[in-house]
Amino acid sequence: MTMPLNLPNVISLLRIASIPFLVILAHKGRETAFFYLFLGAAFSDVLDGFIARRFNLKTPWGSRLDSFADFLLYMATLYGIYLLKWNEFGEYRALAALFLVFFLLPDFFSLIRFGTVSHLHLYSWKIGGVLQFAFIIFLFVEGFNDSFFILVWVWTLLAFSENMIIQFLARKPLDNVKTFFWFWRQRQAGNI
Repeated sequence: MTMPLNLPNVISLLRIASIPFLVILAHKGRETAFFYLFLGAAFSDVLDGFIARRFNLKTPWGSRLDSFADFLLYMATLYGIYLLKWNEFGEYRALAALFLVFFLLPDFFSLIRFGTVSHLHLYSWKIGGVLQFAFIIFLFVEGFNDSFFILVWVWTLLAFSENMIIQFLARKPLDNVKTFFWFWRQRQAGNI
């Protein structure tokens, strides 16, 4: 199966290409450059999805490429936060470390169970991504805010839980599930 080379997939590939630069900038302590490249890469995630939906360029390959690019961006961002902002987390470091578990466990579970990583694209996960994006901007512009962090952490826990429940109940790997309720109705109807 070859990848269709459409605009959303090119944008996802550019996001993947930005990852080594994010890692290098973080490693060199270049906080401002890291932050602006992160903003561009994160914006590309919104842009590729919008273009794919708006111009009917959605493909299973593109969905997987987008998920892979998101995964790499998330890991590079966490690495950057660890190197550049970790001291600001203070007493919340253990909770912050759980973000990694929340992010990785669904994919590892899906990989073990179905032989592929998760591509659910749940609304809760997307809302969580927006909250995390806003938190990261706030972190780099204003500094750490414990109330904002707790809000993002709780929402991420809820999204993680929804993801894990769906994957536990699913009979096969699924793409673009939306919500648990959508999944349950489709399952009850025998569609998945």
